Amino acid sequence: MHARISRRVAVTMTLLAAIAVALVAATVGNSAVRKAPPPIPAKLKADINTVSKIKNIAQRDKALAEMAQNEGGQLNVYTSLSSLIVKAVQKQWATDYPSIKLNLFRGASEDVDARVVAERKAHPDNGADIIETNGTNMLFYQHFKDALVPYTKSPYRVDVAKAYRFDTWTADRLEKFVIAWNTNLVSPADAPKSWADLANPKWKGKLAMEPTDADWFAAVYEYLQKHGGKNGKPMSTKALDTLWRGIASNAQLIPGHTAESTALAAGQVAIVVSGHAQSLENLMQQHAPIAFSPFVKPVIERPQGVGITYWAPHPAAALLFYDWLLSPEVQNLMNANGVAPANTTVASDTNFSNTGSFTIHMDLRPIVAHIVQWQKKYESFTRLGQGG
Repeated sequence: MHARISRRVAVTMTLLAAIAVALVAATVGNSAVRKAPPPIPAKLKADINTVSKIKNIAQRDKALAEMAQNEGGQLNVYTSLSSLIVKAVQKQWATDYPSIKLNLFRGASEDVDARVVAERKAHPDNGADIIETNGTNMLFYQHFKDALVPYTKSPYRVDVAKAYRFDTWTADRLEKFVIAWNTNLVSPADAPKSWADLANPKWKGKLAMEPTDADWFAAVYEYLQKHGGKNGKPMSTKALDTLWRGIASNAQLIPGHTAESTALAAGQVAIVVSGHAQSLENLMQQHAPIAFSPFVKPVIERPQGVGITYWAPHPAAALLFYDWLLSPEVQNLMNANGVAPANTTVASDTNFSNTGSFTIHMDLRPIVAHIVQWQKKYESFTRLGQGG
């Protein structure tokens, strides 16, 4: 576990260092020295212009499918979508577009990061057409300027909440972070009801924390700072830091949310502190002994996004997949597999809409602007855990 955590943190810090440089370049100095996005590649721009003239969505899809076949019938996608769900997506694509081969790399977000960081300079002929991963990293890529094409013309983009439509990517799913527990190990009476409960020494070694969840931590920390005190009043920084030291001291560090969820289901830990609902719900459908309701508030919601790379070797296929992923058909498929859809025309997850969860929508822009500081603060706590 130590080697895996070290690699994960190393990749994350490399990305953070790069994005810190990009952020400084974007905010310091005069406009003449600020980095502007490169022009959209000619083939991709031509494909965008061609299909933008087609107003009927079915005809647009047909045209893109034909164009994708003519350019080679291949598509390369890098995603951090849970391995518990990605097979359903692959199966649906094979059903809808059997003549266009989907070459899908699925890995943890830092694995996707490593590939993007390498490819944005090398532009390999067999590189990614599509990147689909967590919104924080997608915003990192946007700040790089030369990673994601500023594409906003998908006909389904209008169905995504405006706050989740970014310059170079669009949310395709919403990740909900919850505190979850193994019902064989945690009785209803002992189920955590507050963040303070997690600092109780009785949970020593029985919690799981993910070592690079700095964005989630930032959102929770800021909420508790404002509302974590008695009767929802502000909580002092001293008290808040004491709370997090207590929580982290009780925790094992498990890299990857799918791994966290699997460990919870297997009883290797009793409670997951920042569980991904998509992985948890998929295991719950398989009758795993997991619960996350009644909720400890707040539930944190982060947009996960899809974007097209500047070096996309199959631009028409990339446009087709982008539209397809945001379409009601695939958004419903995600919803059926425990993934909250970003398309607002699709019914939301009833585990959250019908149970009174208190949800905070993660505001990515200010968090990303200070992500290095948040990562350092989070690590000051997680190093207290087992494996830290």
